[in-house]
Amino acid sequence: MSDRQERLPRTPKGEGQAERLKILAQNYFIHSLPIMAKKIYIIVIPLLAMFVGCVPYPRYLSHRIAPPAVIAQKLILPDNESLMGTINYYIGTPYKYGGCSKKGIDCSCFVQKVYKESLGMDIPRTVAQQWKRGKYVKKDDLAFGDIVFFKTSKRKAPSHSGIYIGGRKFAHASSSLGVTITSLSDSYWSKRYIGARRMIAR
Repeated sequence: MSDRQERLPRTPKGEGQAERLKILAQNYFIHSLPIMAKKIYIIVIPLLAMFVGCVPYPRYLSHRIAPPAVIAQKLILPDNESLMGTINYYIGTPYKYGGCSKKGIDCSCFVQKVYKESLGMDIPRTVAQQWKRGKYVKKDDLAFGDIVFFKTSKRKAPSHSGIYIGGRKFAHASSSLGVTITSLSDSYWSKRYIGARRMIAR
């Protein structure tokens, strides 16, 4: 007689083979529960992981650096969200004159890359060329995404550009801070502001 058969309770008199088979089936089911649960776990967990892992997150979120708390404008248009996402991706990138990558970038390339990577728009590479594109916008009429220009040299033409993000603030590649957010009311930049251009139709 096997061990399993020895552990089966004795059947009362008058009960036949059917009762013994019933008890045997119950015991088999109870002993099989842990194995069944393990099999379900092995099948379900990889399926969940597969579906969760396939969620397409935007590139900038995987490299996210929290933007400064001073960014206050509520994003309404999809274009605004895309622009802000790309700006956020470049926040903290060091400044490099003539640079055009995450390793180092200058002001005009920052503007160019944000427009290209977020909206697919091709705009000129240099500040002087950017100044000649788009529609001129008055300072009081600035909207999210407008390119703002500054005169930081003795030349008459603008020599620095950035992207207006609302709340009287703009994103730009600063020679001292890298890609950052600055207020248009800042004493240095307010004196050197010379105008803005709109590349996105509103």
